[in-house]
Amino acid sequence: MAPAEGLSFHVGAGTEPGFLRHIHWSDQPDVTLFDTGSLPVVAMRHHRTHGRGMVELVASAPEDDDWDALFVNRNGSGTFGIEFDGSHKNLTLHRDLCCFIPAGADSRMQFDSQAGSFVLYFRPGLIATLLESEGKGADGLAPIVGRHLPRVAHLLGLIESELRRPSLGSRLMIDGLLRAIAGLLVSNDELPVTEPAKRIYLSPPKLKRVIDFIEANLQESIGLDDLARAAGLSANHFLRVFKLETGETPYHFLRARRLERARQMLADDAMPLAELALECGFANQAHFTAAFSREVGISPGRYRRAVRA
Repeated sequence: MAPAEGLSFHVGAGTEPGFLRHIHWSDQPDVTLFDTGSLPVVAMRHHRTHGRGMVELVASAPEDDDWDALFVNRNGSGTFGIEFDGSHKNLTLHRDLCCFIPAGADSRMQFDSQAGSFVLYFRPGLIATLLESEGKGADGLAPIVGRHLPRVAHLLGLIESELRRPSLGSRLMIDGLLRAIAGLLVSNDELPVTEPAKRIYLSPPKLKRVIDFIEANLQESIGLDDLARAAGLSANHFLRVFKLETGETPYHFLRARRLERARQMLADDAMPLAELALECGFANQAHFTAAFSREVGISPGRYRRAVRA
């Protein structure tokens, strides 16, 4: 078995977390470890495994720092075997097949070397915290040993896309997606029960507090909890009432404000793009350039030259 510490992560990947040293492969995998910054998750794309035939992966849970793991199969067919909690299952490998392995559990998997997956590791205690903040208990969070969960798979796909091409409000968007995934895991991917038609009101003073907080912290990594706290609401309630009051999701509102600040600074300030990126809430210039170009259609440098011509 090859230990994860021997993996050659793709260029631009984040720092390898320690718990990956407890994951062993029978052949060298081809993986990308995404830069998740301040997010409480680690994300990895497994493209394929070098070699032919079946691959075996063994994960031994470390005692000091183990993370919940959520896998979704992205490509590949054939059989999928998983040994977990003293039992063994053989399944047909297909797209959107998901496994949830809670922290503290050992597991063993076998799959075809050409199969690819996306894996999201949750910081210890994160899922319970997300559920508790919405008034849900985490006692129903059971392991998932190979199930077709298209809604969970779709949300994981949105997270992967956002990590590949960060936008002007990535953390806020991913925060919301993580909450949605946690809710689906605890409800076994069933549709959430609709709450009674009782409207929680976001008063103008509370809305102003939220907007003032956004304007004062555009250069920071703003999460859903931050905005909900400013409004004095739970994150789940805040998501609904904010859109009712503004017509936009918090993610789209924040993205628009960061984009407007970026435009103003590009037009009025000679600040280097690397510094300007930090002022607009990005970790680096490359992420800022990619997000700005996607939103506006031209790079920040070209935009600055155009408005100053």
